[in-house]
Amino acid sequence: MVKYFLYICLFYSFCFAQWFDLNYQGTNRTYYVAYPNNSSEPAGLIINMHGFGGTAAGQISGTQMNNYAHPENLAVVYPQGANSSIGTTSWNIGTFWDFSAQDDVGFLSAVIDDIASNFDINLNRVYACGFSNGGYMTYELACELSDKITAFGSVAGNFMLNSNQDCNNDREIPIIHFHGTNDPTVDYSPPSFDQALTVSESIDYWSEFNSLDLESYEALNSNVEIYTYFKESSSTQFVHYKVNGGQHEWFWNSWGFNTSQ
Repeated sequence: MVKYFLYICLFYSFCFAQWFDLNYQGTNRTYYVAYPNNSSEPAGLIINMHGFGGTAAGQISGTQMNNYAHPENLAVVYPQGANSSIGTTSWNIGTFWDFSAQDDVGFLSAVIDDIASNFDINLNRVYACGFSNGGYMTYELACELSDKITAFGSVAGNFMLNSNQDCNNDREIPIIHFHGTNDPTVDYSPPSFDQALTVSESIDYWSEFNSLDLESYEALNSNVEIYTYFKESSSTQFVHYKVNGGQHEWFWNSWGFNTSQ
């Protein structure tokens, strides 16, 4: 019945965004999909994840990503993190402060499958991004779900490389990481409060992983520096927006660029 309803919506172009329920491992989880309403071919998909204690609804309004994704024929899904053991929403990235035992990698994999069964999705154009705890989760997916997700973007979220984490991917992993140097919540410089890899350490890890041996630098303005790590034989890059003076935030035009864009 749900699929039939969606087909009607897509045919008549009057409803392209709605909430979905998904029972995963006995827990009822939710997510919100916003699909481009003028798509003439299968749309790509961005997974956009909120921070610790946040909500999918808050991530929708706080990032306004639909405005930038839809013109590029990209749908956006905003999944809702589950309640942790202390009653706060979070993503399980294997650290002491997320208070979660949820299989969020499996849940997000199931979300991709569920969306693809209801919408016309180009599964070769699936991307993940997130803020804070959602940025940590993005790195988790870069290790654990790169067979389904093409590229990854973290905003103010570090890389929690756990001892039981499988990062033995069989392909190169493109990453973009935005971070403010004055972030009081998630450390910009090492050592991190939770033993996660900070930006420079992530750059070293993924540059070695992807065999990136070249670096370029651009000063976007007096506050924002862009570092790009790459190699001549591939289009894969690790791009870092260093926001001098930036706090724990999703960066907007006042900084000279727009994170969502």
